[in-house]
Amino acid sequence: MKIFKKSTIVINVTVTVLLIITLQVKAQDRSSFYTNILNPFLANPAMAGSTDNIHAIFNTNSYLGGIESMPRTYNFGIHSPLNNTSGAGLKVISNWRGAFQTINVEGAYSKQVKFTANNIVTFGLSLGFVQTNLKNEMLSGQVDLNDPTLSNPNLNKILLTSGAGAVYRYKKSLEIYASSPMLVTGDQRLTGFFVAGANYSFKVDKAGAYALKPMVNYYNFENAPKMFDGILAGTWNETITLQAGYRNNGAVISAIGFNFKNLTIGYAYLHSTGNVNNLVTAQNEIAIALNFKKFEKNVRKKQEIVSEQVIQDQIDKINDRVNGLINIEKSNPGLVNVKTEMVKLNKELEKILVKYKIENIEQLKKIKELQVNIELLIAKYNDK
Repeated sequence: MKIFKKSTIVINVTVTVLLIITLQVKAQDRSSFYTNILNPFLANPAMAGSTDNIHAIFNTNSYLGGIESMPRTYNFGIHSPLNNTSGAGLKVISNWRGAFQTINVEGAYSKQVKFTANNIVTFGLSLGFVQTNLKNEMLSGQVDLNDPTLSNPNLNKILLTSGAGAVYRYKKSLEIYASSPMLVTGDQRLTGFFVAGANYSFKVDKAGAYALKPMVNYYNFENAPKMFDGILAGTWNETITLQAGYRNNGAVISAIGFNFKNLTIGYAYLHSTGNVNNLVTAQNEIAIALNFKKFEKNVRKKQEIVSEQVIQDQIDKINDRVNGLINIEKSNPGLVNVKTEMVKLNKELEKILVKYKIENIEQLKKIKELQVNIELLIAKYNDK
């Protein structure tokens, strides 16, 4: 009987606390979503396009131990550079807190400003919607479903949300970043929540196989104590990464990652210590990322303008090589693969037409004659 009463109290207290928190911040306090380690794009839209190719990542964050209704989060993000100075992406966040589910979908855009070749600042903006739903079917039988609190209009409501961020990079070594991923939500005031941090990467051996990256992060929560963490990451051959650190809320951080060309797998484990351990034993995070080659437009390069003599020299060289191949085949049949060499020469003629702006009609005729002769020779050797 005592066990039943204890569990009932826990359920009622949990639901009550969640309801109070939800209503106080209009069901949209999402600051705990952005303390992850393995997916920086989630918290900072300026990270959109920070990789060379299309980068897609799925990660999940959950708690081990503690009460059954502890939060768990599932994230998906995809972003890509659009050109040399801008990027775009999309992120989807699904968070569960007991009977509450929050869905957050946002598009992101980033733009680079280059002060010098080594000093670059990237700014980012995100825009989308957020909705928090109350799943009545998940509530305990001990909760009065007729309670008007459960039908509060702030629940099950779609709100516009936006965020902003910036990243300063020095060469490929230093990053300093700050972001407010939930800057504006609906008609609420500007949030005071933001994430800021820095990291510095350097090689520790002459061959460059081993690298270290110390990093610090600060989380300015509005409805919880401020938090910071310090982490040291070590990488071998850009393939295996190990991380260790400490978060001032009493969590020891450890992580491991494997990079296989276009596939990255990461796992982070946060073990609670001290008083925090009484509430939740540990937190873990798993991430899987894929890199895809970005789509590139087949843009024809601007043709070079050079003297007619430069073009004529190119034509003469190819003509001499054609005649040389014919002579070798007559005197030493089979010494070289004439067909293969002729195909190469034909491609070189095409490159001349693409690379240079040719206005001399006689030179264009000469190239066309060479192409016809080469194609006839290729056809001749095909018949042998």
